[in-house]
Amino acid sequence: MEELINYLQQKGKSKSSITSYVRTCQNFVKWAERKHIAPEFMTYSELLDYAANLKKKEVSQRTIRAYFTAITHYFEALVRSKIITTNPGKYLDMKSTPHKKLYQILNREQLENLYHHFDINAYPKTRSTAYPSAIRNKIAVGFMVFQGLDANALSQLKTEDIDVLGGRITVQSSRKHAARNLALQAVQIIELDRYINQTRKELQQHFNQEDSDLLLISGFTNYSDTLRNLFRRLRKQEPQLENAQHIRASVITHWLKQYNLREVQYMAGHRTVLSTESYQRNDTEGLQLDVDQFHPLG
Repeated sequence: MEELINYLQQKGKSKSSITSYVRTCQNFVKWAERKHIAPEFMTYSELLDYAANLKKKEVSQRTIRAYFTAITHYFEALVRSKIITTNPGKYLDMKSTPHKKLYQILNREQLENLYHHFDINAYPKTRSTAYPSAIRNKIAVGFMVFQGLDANALSQLKTEDIDVLGGRITVQSSRKHAARNLALQAVQIIELDRYINQTRKELQQHFNQEDSDLLLISGFTNYSDTLRNLFRRLRKQEPQLENAQHIRASVITHWLKQYNLREVQYMAGHRTVLSTESYQRNDTEGLQLDVDQFHPLG
């Protein structure tokens, strides 16, 4: 604990605070040793496991937050001493407001059925845009189910991002996510070729958007309105389905069973591997829990 003591002294902490922080971190280190986890290999998920352990012992939320303030200082001291390169504790939002939700993971069959059972002929024939809009919506469902795209990524896609012949899609970087280049499924390629060369042009004409370079042409100003209508339809197929993030969480969770962590980080567009690790906690096999129940820092 020498590194921590020196670090806290440099920060001007009182003797009583230093004593309290050291005691808290010593308990944390003992827990890590029992789990055979060395500090330099500690991950975000393992910190959450420790917090869950505290909660099981009926430690109050306020006390858990105080403990993790000390633990974050501990890791920062190790960074300053060049024992580790990254402080995993700094990614814990101790003052989080709306909590991230953990979803009941949809299995692969449920996910793929959203696409394969999407009936483009089941739309009302009263509007001339109904059929081409249904084709567009099935394209969007494919991107969510097979590439794990969220609402923002869907709304930003452009025709130049799709390489039909190469069977690839490029997802551009955004404020939250990094760019990535992903493979398309064979069934998507056939649909996309028809959509880009025929259906999209029909939608452009209907909605007076001939100059638009967006891939998913819509009559709504905000693409979120298009998705809202789409999910009303999808919930009839899959009543458990909540929203686009529910699909994305399910897709990423399944990826983690198939690919290594770094591969999934790239595929999901996560800027840090800690974001990817957090999805490992979504593998709840039929349990649907909100973070205020499940997340130990909630």
